[in-house]
Amino acid sequence: MAEESKNVHGGPLSFFAKGVGFAKDGYCRTAEGDKRHLSVAAIMSHAFHQSEYGDDDYKGISAGEKTCISAHDFKEAIREMGPDLGPKILLSSTHEQALDVVSLAELKRYATKEK
Repeated sequence: MAEESKNVHGGPLSFFAKGVGFAKDGYCRTAEGDKRHLSVAAIMSHAFHQSEYGDDDYKGISAGEKTCISAHDFKEAIREMGPDLGPKILLSSTHEQALDVVSLAELKRYATKEK
């Protein structure tokens, strides 16, 4: 349940956007069967879409839109793109399991102000 889920700061996981996430319930959290690890709450960037990590899995999502992205895709994309081009992250809506793949320091570099 989202009420029990924690964000990367250890607080309650915040709702991110209607219809996103593995369960399509608006929360970026993993669950059994989530092979992609959709735990990072991202505001898409044009550069992410242009990278090899933003291809087929994120079709139909435009730059500026909110979606949950794979922690693995995020990690590889920021390695390729750098801090100015990567998607912006909402830390309060990013599930703590993202920390299994990417460090809090890396996520903070891409963090945006909470909205």
